[in-house]
Amino acid sequence: MNLKLLAFRKILFAIVFVISLGFTGYLVANNISQRVIEKSLAKQVMSTSTVGKSSQLQKFLNEIVIEQKAPGAVMYIITPKGSWLGASGVNNLSTKTRMKPTDGFSIASMSKTFVAVVVLKLVEQGKIQLDRAIATYLPRDISPHIINSDKITVRQLLNHTSGVAEYLDTKEFIKATAKRSRSQPWTAREAIKYMYREQPRANPGEKFIYTDCNYILLELIVENITRGTLAQATRSQIFKPLGLKHTFTELREPTIGEVATGYGDRNKNGKLDSYAKVNDGNGLGDGALVSTAQDLAKFAKALFAKKTLLSPKTIKEMLKFKDNGEGYSYGLGVERFSSPLAKAIGHSGIAYGFTTLLAYLPNQDTTIIVLLNNQDVDIKSVARTGLDIVENH
Repeated sequence: MNLKLLAFRKILFAIVFVISLGFTGYLVANNISQRVIEKSLAKQVMSTSTVGKSSQLQKFLNEIVIEQKAPGAVMYIITPKGSWLGASGVNNLSTKTRMKPTDGFSIASMSKTFVAVVVLKLVEQGKIQLDRAIATYLPRDISPHIINSDKITVRQLLNHTSGVAEYLDTKEFIKATAKRSRSQPWTAREAIKYMYREQPRANPGEKFIYTDCNYILLELIVENITRGTLAQATRSQIFKPLGLKHTFTELREPTIGEVATGYGDRNKNGKLDSYAKVNDGNGLGDGALVSTAQDLAKFAKALFAKKTLLSPKTIKEMLKFKDNGEGYSYGLGVERFSSPLAKAIGHSGIAYGFTTLLAYLPNQDTTIIVLLNNQDVDIKSVARTGLDIVENH
């Protein structure tokens, strides 16, 4: 009888404790969206682990969602000893749908690594030479409008040393996006016209300047050579061979699975606003893809760990980095990160209400993927702390 009473008391205490957590989350919130985020954590147990750090990592991810005011987050860590995959928060503030580890995210500029692989595949096939001028490969009606197209090389587009102007910064493009429906996807031909009148930022090969136009031009080159779309080339060269069944080109291909909604402080008033209806270049070569943590891990494994996606010779070219003088450097569609992710390679992305990161640490043979549906987050610090939990606890 006493044992039954004791068991009942334990169950009652557990119920009260869980309920109190939920109310605590409600009371400390300072706006509706934050209340949604925090209340969701009381029932958040979305993780799988083989590294023995599940509780610490889940607690950390829950804290990130609250502290960074991100609606939700997914984190995936793969080490030689095991892996951990977890989710926290919600994937949509309106529906309050709980974030799942399998949810898709717009990976923004992380897409550039995929584009680089497609281009390098064409190099391996003898259809492109890295150090030939882009005028050789661009459509004939576009090439004359690109200043220095007879001097800029394909390599310089890939590593952002071409010096080309930016289309995203022009007043005309910003104005156009305000009225652009997502039912009208941008084409590379349309986007590139916004930089025709802009002066180059530097001479070809002079210095590293990260410019999205580099990858719009690469999209045009891929499509001119393959006589198909970049989306088709990416699917045939990467998605199908690697079995990436949950990755697709946004606005170009049908949506696959459940995709999180992106948020950010669009009106600079401290509140999160949805990017669900915004079309400021979604689907273009500089940030086209939607993917999941597990698909991204497969991609990273094939490209960086197993080195089976490209030949050893091509990988060597890809990992020739240009330093910006501040500890950060860029290869052919690949970042080499500075502190706090020193010696890691991969790519990050910030756009469309998302912040994303894929980082591979060669010395530890460890990959970390972090995906958040708030584009105002210091994601590199989040990744570093996650890795520290695995390494030091």
